[in-house]
Amino acid sequence: MDLARELFDRMPDRDSVSWTSMIVGYNKLGMFESSILMLKSMIWKRILPTQFTLTNVLSYCGAMEALDVGKRLHAFVIKLGLSGCVVVVNSLLNMYGKSGDFKTAEVVFDRMRVKDVSSQNCMISVHVRSGRLDLARARFEEMRGRENVSWNTIIAGHNQHGEDLEALALFSRMMKESSLRADEFTLAIGNALVSMYSKCGEFETALKIVERKDIAELNAISFTALLDGYAKLGDLTPARGIFDSMKERDVIAWTAMIVGYVQNGSDTAALELFRSMVHDEIRPNNYTLSAVLSACSNLVILDIGKQVHASALRSGEASSISVQNGLITMYAKCGSIVGARQVFDEVHRRRDIVSWTSMIVALAQHGFGEEAIELFEEMLLCGGKPDCITYVGVISACAHAGLVETRKEVLRGNEE
Repeated sequence: MDLARELFDRMPDRDSVSWTSMIVGYNKLGMFESSILMLKSMIWKRILPTQFTLTNVLSYCGAMEALDVGKRLHAFVIKLGLSGCVVVVNSLLNMYGKSGDFKTAEVVFDRMRVKDVSSQNCMISVHVRSGRLDLARARFEEMRGRENVSWNTIIAGHNQHGEDLEALALFSRMMKESSLRADEFTLAIGNALVSMYSKCGEFETALKIVERKDIAELNAISFTALLDGYAKLGDLTPARGIFDSMKERDVIAWTAMIVGYVQNGSDTAALELFRSMVHDEIRPNNYTLSAVLSACSNLVILDIGKQVHASALRSGEASSISVQNGLITMYAKCGSIVGARQVFDEVHRRRDIVSWTSMIVALAQHGFGEEAIELFEEMLLCGGKPDCITYVGVISACAHAGLVETRKEVLRGNEE
């Protein structure tokens, strides 16, 4: 921007386009004060601002809630005779609404001789912001030629004010009545409703929304919430159908489906889906790998577990504590106590209670009772706080090693 300003200052003749370009540039960079100073200099130089100049500055006044500056610009708009310019007045409505001066916004709107759809949308937004959903809804119902913005504003308004059922009814009405195709914002509202109802246990309502919208547009967050509902019902077949229909399946969606399979005991299906994920060149994250390692542990498949370990090393996810803990458990359950100990030793200072407990339990289960107790004592010296699972592992180790007195000491420590 400094270079642009230098070139601007060198220009022998600077017209309104040059000045406006600088003002817009400052605003885009968040340099609001600089843009206002530039506008003042423009006016002082007797260069008349264009409609685009004024609408841009008013837009940023609204975003910054700079009501005082906005009011001065309003006065300048009147002085320039632009009170009848719909585009500029719409920007004034938007500025007053976002700045919280709802009364002035209503006065400006009422005085407009010509109102377009954008004017109506701005006023609906003003009513929503002021908490007058009744006025917003009345104006919405009176509108002709509603746009996506009109639907989005009123749906979001009901949703933001806790009237979720009304928001759902409007969303369904838009899908049914309107000839408009839902845009990204509308679909975002639909996704938010799906997620909200799923998390609140209103699973049937969430499904109704999915049925009324294009399930291919379902995003990963909503899919995850919906999947959780299916998981609770113990039926992942419908979730897989939705997953297969999704247009954009990112790593979150893939991981959610894999985790869902693992949590419901469908470990083989989880591994098959992971293979498809790799085939589609979707890079797994630490949550994906942790779930897949859990599936390998449950199925006792060491070869695939080693492949996942290699994949984690290549991608850099092997440094994740959740992946390392998953590797310890996988190697231990698959019979490779050496592999488990090797991963554990590589964890070093990043060990958490899960790391310690996994290794202690692994040693106990493989008959290395004394080693498990030694590791338990090392954990205590390092400041680790054992949980109930840790104590179970240590007590089991004591039983395997025949250390009755040590077992009693551990029990007393647990009681304390």
